[in-house]
Amino acid sequence: MGSSVFQNIIVTPDAPVEDLKNRVVAALFCGKTKQLKTLLDQTTGWAKPPELGETDEKYLRQVLTALIRHKHLVDDHPDLKKQTKNLKHLLADKVHNADPGHMAYDTWKNRLDLAPWQNPYIFSEAITFQMTSGCSNFCRRCNEWALPKVRCHFNFDAVNTFIDTFLAHGNRDLALYGGSDPLDWCDGSHDIIHVLNRLGKTCQFSLLTKIPRGKGDLAKALIKAGIPLSVSLTDRNRDRILCLETQMGESFTKQHATADLLIPAGLDEDFSTVKPSITDSYGTEISLDGCFAVIPAFTSALHPFGHKKIRITSQSAFIPKKKIGRPALLVDYFKPLEVLTEQGLSILPALLDVQVENILFDNGRDELTPPGMRSIREYFDIFSDKARLKRKKMIPSVVKRIKNRYLHATRFHDLSAEMQTAMKNEILDHVQFTRKNIVARAKTCSISFFLSGIYAYTQVHPTKCHIIRHMTLQEYMQRKKRFQNPDPTLPIAQRLENPNTDPWGLFRYYALTLVHEGPEKQVAQFIQTCPAAFHPEKDRFIPANLGTCSKYCLTQIEPP
Repeated sequence: MGSSVFQNIIVTPDAPVEDLKNRVVAALFCGKTKQLKTLLDQTTGWAKPPELGETDEKYLRQVLTALIRHKHLVDDHPDLKKQTKNLKHLLADKVHNADPGHMAYDTWKNRLDLAPWQNPYIFSEAITFQMTSGCSNFCRRCNEWALPKVRCHFNFDAVNTFIDTFLAHGNRDLALYGGSDPLDWCDGSHDIIHVLNRLGKTCQFSLLTKIPRGKGDLAKALIKAGIPLSVSLTDRNRDRILCLETQMGESFTKQHATADLLIPAGLDEDFSTVKPSITDSYGTEISLDGCFAVIPAFTSALHPFGHKKIRITSQSAFIPKKKIGRPALLVDYFKPLEVLTEQGLSILPALLDVQVENILFDNGRDELTPPGMRSIREYFDIFSDKARLKRKKMIPSVVKRIKNRYLHATRFHDLSAEMQTAMKNEILDHVQFTRKNIVARAKTCSISFFLSGIYAYTQVHPTKCHIIRHMTLQEYMQRKKRFQNPDPTLPIAQRLENPNTDPWGLFRYYALTLVHEGPEKQVAQFIQTCPAAFHPEKDRFIPANLGTCSKYCLTQIEPP
């Protein structure tokens, strides 16, 4: 990722076309038509070559959708209207000229730029293996922004090699999905059944499909072969699926079963609001386009995929630890992530910039947070006196649970010195976190850590700050009206000590102030006087001068 640490932030590189997309969106938000014309010349320049990567083409399609959403601006300027029409035609030509081919495993591997230590991790931490680029469904609300029409497949030998490699690295739980429908894949006489029959000998799986047109017989064969299959049902395939069920005399297991996919992504992305993250998994994605790290993000103009896709190269200092299903929901997205580095398992020393973006977009609305996942607003609840007293009341049961975990098959004196210390520390941490001064300190440290990351973010991502300002303006004005400090000499730490202060609201005000007004003297003083760090074993933020002794290697990511 070629990442660099800047205080409490790790800057990850954007793909050139992703950066171009963001600059176009920022210019649209600001109404800078002269700048837009220059940017659209660059955009059409990217779209002209016949060979264009799948992910880059998706970014260009996001640009086109953003232009359509700002039709009122585009139509008022003939040059912009002409450029938009030209981009639309260039992207349409790529669909018309698509001629699906097949890629060998060695071809894919030789295109990668990986360090030796990364090779096992891109497979062991894979959450998605996309066997095909382009999709025959082209769902309107596709969060993957799948390219219309199938473009290319991995060949059968490559698919088998990938599966063998996943299994060799202990990865038996991944999606054979991505920007395509699983039933689209084929290579000569081989289809998805040949892949799944082989896969079924080594691990359990299920299949989610929309059953593309012309794939009805394949769907029937899957059912006949006893392969578990679910159908994503919307108004666009409802009649076709009903017809297949009538022919077979049995029903498919259905998911969604709504008029359309619930989150308005893809062609229904409005480029003006923040919506829930569509991706809730951490790990790597392997596709014909290469290998990417995937970090969940709120679905927005900044991240229309509903996640951040970061190309993995030899310069990438870490690979996200795989988290899917419930373990992924339990990840607090606002804490440093668990990753794999050249030294092994690590906790990052700071937040990724995409995590800072998530913090800025999370205004505390319940509808933004999937069930089972904790929002940052809910995290602030742990500092309330009600939560503190509840933890105090639970001390006996928590101590009993900790002892049972360590001593279920042995006595305390038989534990190693390291295990004895670990057990004592766990008990002590819980007891201490029932004390008012410790809770108050943790609250201050959390806010300092977050504001430090945001402060740094505003210095290194000016274009993205334009986008965030546009999308958070209403909330900022509301927070400013309530929390703007009439006494500029009153320190933030002192405001937090006031029992009548809402810490969540005050934090949101200062966080958005940094984005909307730029560096703020009070925030800078607060960060300097209350420096904070994340302690993995305590799972909370502490004063930076106390250190972060941990079994993990807190790897410092040096600038490339």
